[in-house]
Amino acid sequence: MRANGNRGSAFMPATCSTLAPNRRDLFLFLALAILCYADKIVLGPLAFVDIYDSLEVHFVHFRNMWKLWTEFGPFSWYPFHAGGAPSFAGQHPPWHPAVLLAGMLPLWLLSLLWNIGQMCLAGYGMSRFLPLLFGISRRSALLAGVLFSITWVSGNVHFVMSYAFPAVFVWCVELCTADSSKGQRVLAAICIALASVFSFPVLTLPHFPVFHLALVLLLGRHLPDFRRQVAGVFLVWTGFVLLFSPTVVSLFEYIPYAQRQWDFAYPGHWPALLSFFKWLKGRLADQQLIALLIMGLPFLSWRPFRVSALLGLGILLVSGVFSSDLKGLFAGSFLLKMDLFMFATCLGLVSAMLAGLALEALTRSDKGVRWPLALAALAVLPCFGAAHKVLAYAFFLGAGLAGVCIMRRKQPRYPSRAAIALMVCLAAAAMLTRQQFMTSGMFAPYAQGMKGHDSLAALAETYWRQPFRTACVDVHPVVAQNLGFDTVGGKGPLFNKHYKDLVGEALRPQLNNAEQFSGFNTLWRQLYLTRLHTDHDQRSWVLDKAPLRDVADFNWNLLYALNVSHVLSDREIGGMSAVAGRPTLSPGFGEQSSFVARLGLSSTYSLPLYLYGLKDPLPRVRLTDPLFVPQGESVPERMGRADLDELRRVAYLTQAEARFFPPPPPLRRFVPEFESPVGTVRLAHWSPDRIRVNGIAERPCVLLLANNFDPGWKAVLSNGTVLPTFRANHAFLGVRISEPGPFSLAFVYSAPHIWWLCLASAFGLGLLFVPLAWPVSERPFSAPAILDQEAPAFAVSRKTALLCGIGAAAVWALAFGLFVMGRHKGPQSGSLGYALWSIPSMGVLVACWTRALLRRI
Repeated sequence: MRANGNRGSAFMPATCSTLAPNRRDLFLFLALAILCYADKIVLGPLAFVDIYDSLEVHFVHFRNMWKLWTEFGPFSWYPFHAGGAPSFAGQHPPWHPAVLLAGMLPLWLLSLLWNIGQMCLAGYGMSRFLPLLFGISRRSALLAGVLFSITWVSGNVHFVMSYAFPAVFVWCVELCTADSSKGQRVLAAICIALASVFSFPVLTLPHFPVFHLALVLLLGRHLPDFRRQVAGVFLVWTGFVLLFSPTVVSLFEYIPYAQRQWDFAYPGHWPALLSFFKWLKGRLADQQLIALLIMGLPFLSWRPFRVSALLGLGILLVSGVFSSDLKGLFAGSFLLKMDLFMFATCLGLVSAMLAGLALEALTRSDKGVRWPLALAALAVLPCFGAAHKVLAYAFFLGAGLAGVCIMRRKQPRYPSRAAIALMVCLAAAAMLTRQQFMTSGMFAPYAQGMKGHDSLAALAETYWRQPFRTACVDVHPVVAQNLGFDTVGGKGPLFNKHYKDLVGEALRPQLNNAEQFSGFNTLWRQLYLTRLHTDHDQRSWVLDKAPLRDVADFNWNLLYALNVSHVLSDREIGGMSAVAGRPTLSPGFGEQSSFVARLGLSSTYSLPLYLYGLKDPLPRVRLTDPLFVPQGESVPERMGRADLDELRRVAYLTQAEARFFPPPPPLRRFVPEFESPVGTVRLAHWSPDRIRVNGIAERPCVLLLANNFDPGWKAVLSNGTVLPTFRANHAFLGVRISEPGPFSLAFVYSAPHIWWLCLASAFGLGLLFVPLAWPVSERPFSAPAILDQEAPAFAVSRKTALLCGIGAAAVWALAFGLFVMGRHKGPQSGSLGYALWSIPSMGVLVACWTRALLRRI
């Protein structure tokens, strides 16, 4: 069946074919994912992994949450994140399935399984999604699914819906279709539930529900039981919102304390537009299938392609406005707090949709491949990025066009040149995509940063008896968090703004001007104790090219006030004898593993860490005299000027906290510099939500707890009396002890309404299964699809496939030597040696795997 490329109606399907899950396709994509991660399967914890975002932000906290669950049961306060935060105020709730898995599996294995599932689900879901929504042939959809799957050769897994959505769409259709079998509908409901509970609500809402509804209304009129499909979209996403209602509510409550700046100044029309177009160019450069999108431009008269393109333009407009300086037009609006720039996470899906439609249109068109347009697309590609990125786009284009030639050919020669081109291009595209992630992300040996240091882990275990914080100097905080330490900073989606003010004051010696200090405050995703740049300062296990550190780089009195008792560094720090004893050296995994030593790789896997114990650190809880800072004076700056003795004895309060204290007697002024001690207090019991202390107060004073203040904290005396709590030392928790003498008090954090909302979560999960009760039909489930032509048998030998893989590896090696080697000097440069053997090996495996793909298309 041929079609005229200038007539949109000619592309509409003429027949219907049964659309059911194909296990062979599923295993095909699973095999591709396994081969792409073969190095990590073989090497296990010795493999290089992507630290960026997923591992450094989420995985260690998953395991720490598991430890809290097993030790204390359900908890409402999470103490291991920069002063602590409500346990539901994050990108994942404490009952996220990965929390359980992180307790059962080593983190490298959890990451590996998630990576494999990511690639497999992305490709398989897209291969089913495209025929269902657009009626294109299974072969075109399969090829588009392969290309989409390869774009996910990365270690960044937490944007779950960005790769799982096509499968979720298909499962929603199956669930809400009367023609589906009961078993098919039950399986679809279970899969939707699993995809939902594994996703991160902050990265899913509101953009994916809107995207889903738009697809159904604009492109899904032909779907079976259309009204049911619309109702199903509302039902599924209502269930999703209810499922994560504890997290959503907790985040709304946390907004007043979050370190985010939503007060954006509008620079004027031209600067704002320039900012928008700069963002637009960068976002288009991230679309790895952009060359295939260009090949589809002649088919804009085809309604599915035209509507999909307009949908993509709408997403670009919304996300671009709220990513650029144009967002200043909405200053003061709640829209700025909705993170609408996250609509950009749907762009990869739209690109794959358009690529699949372009492949189908080129296959069905009478004119076939428009080679002049392909050459024009290649000529345009250099506008979108560096040379190695342009090569990746070119090979994606080559793979797509080779696939079109194969699908158009009835009697191929043996071996087909198009089949060979497909093998080479797919292998090269996979290698260049992996290389992009390795050179732009943070790849390092897992065992180097996440294994070894047993003596440090033993020290971290004492946290449960006497909590303390650890300052990481040039060492990524995730290294210390993995050992069980409560670190001063880290990387994450939310930080308490008052806590970050104190940390910024402690780092002021490193921030030499107002611009640097402003950059530190503006970047809301990072809270590191050492800086190289004004704002973005990404790092591997250690900060690359960091200068030698000196004791003068920090305000140590402020670090004491932050409850820091230990300092972790990858090198000795000059002048530390003034504040700490001699450091203890922990050599790390490379020196401890005899197996690694026999291989001569000790230096590769070694991460020596120097641990300093500060002299006479301040405890987590202490008795202090109140000092009211005058109106208009900054509390962090006032604390930054204080000496250690004053910080030890004083709690700094604003005039807003004066209401918790009675007025002083006439003719008497409070003077905090008492020489006599305020009293003594000791921590009797610690748990995340309940901290019990016993003490003796010599006079009325303030009991200070160096945890972030939150309204959920209450102070309860042994007789049951609840004392009001307030913010002290700018960020921490204070309570007034009104009478001298002995006392026993418990700081209790509770958020009962959040746990009651977990009933709504259960109800939301149940909503996903409601369509199972809808009436069913006896007709077989079918969806519009173009009837596939009989696929010719491309019997490419193993030897040919192997040679194609080696040829693609040679092309990649040449490009790597010309455009990458010697040019990348950042923290990812240490992974280039690993890339030199792992990436070509993957390319050869992908080329051999393409033999199985050829049998399917």
